[in-house]
Amino acid sequence: MLILSNEDAESLLTLSDCITALEQAYTEYAHGRAANAPRSDAVSTTARPDAVYSLKLMGAVIPSLDVSVVRLNSDIISFGEKRQVKLPLAPGNRYTGLVLLFSVNTGEPLAIFPDGVLQCMRVGATSALATRYMARKNPRTAAVIGAGWQASGHIKAITALHALTEIRCYSPTRDKLVAFCGEMSKLTGVAVVPAASPEAAVKGADIVLCATNASQHVFKAEWLEPGMHVCTIRGPELEPGVVTQSDLVAVNDRVAHENFSVTQGVTLPKNRHSIAGLDPKTTPTLGDLIAGLAPGRVSDEQKSCFVNLPGIGLQFAAVGGALYQKALAAKCGHELPTEWFTEDVVP
Repeated sequence: MLILSNEDAESLLTLSDCITALEQAYTEYAHGRAANAPRSDAVSTTARPDAVYSLKLMGAVIPSLDVSVVRLNSDIISFGEKRQVKLPLAPGNRYTGLVLLFSVNTGEPLAIFPDGVLQCMRVGATSALATRYMARKNPRTAAVIGAGWQASGHIKAITALHALTEIRCYSPTRDKLVAFCGEMSKLTGVAVVPAASPEAAVKGADIVLCATNASQHVFKAEWLEPGMHVCTIRGPELEPGVVTQSDLVAVNDRVAHENFSVTQGVTLPKNRHSIAGLDPKTTPTLGDLIAGLAPGRVSDEQKSCFVNLPGIGLQFAAVGGALYQKALAAKCGHELPTEWFTEDVVP
């Protein structure tokens, strides 16, 4: 069994690898040849009055790739007025998130690795993949709202898929925004320029990617233009009118509820993974579009919106499986005896 690191993931896996793996996984899922375990969150109070503890679990099985996955996070989370923040309270100011990969054919564990780099790559790659089916052909301009970890993944993914001429980016902290745009320009070879406001960033853009940890709206319905494609990774990012005014809408998955279990004394923000007026049960999924089970964009003038939430285990199975195969080919990682993680007693 392999132990891999975030550094292994960064060096071995490309955004193009992730997009390819996700496209195959979503096709399998749409045709009923993959299974996705609903996400669950068990939340409790902690010794800190300003934070909660969250145990998050999600999983999936993709038989054609001979992989199943469990992704788990053991998090301390502070919910502020405008955003939620994970606190690095593990020894060494670190976070705890793990991906466990298994074989469908033998049940044995194949690999264990942290979820951080894959988390960023799988979200950005999914948002980019949706533009293949929902955005205008040959898009040239994009806007990104956000200048953090998820925003960087979205910029890397969208430039891996499309030959963009410019990306306009907005974040409220100007110094951070300017530094971020400079870094992304060097990494991608595309001009990533700071915008003075979110409205200035999105005006005239073919693609708008919202990639924040905001608890309030960052994209207004009045900014939606004919032909524009908008993506969100958090329910609060979009005003509900963005969805209701779009001609084409797709969701990541049809799971409509938040599967939370909380202890006494815990109060969570409402509807973190939902948007008013959107019913995931009756909305096409990205997998439906990829598999041809629902129509994608049919004209350049359509307004489209991809709701890239909630996160699903299928994404980790896809990109985790791709990482594992890359690691095997490169003889990368640390091998541990599989017997350490299996048993001869019926569990």
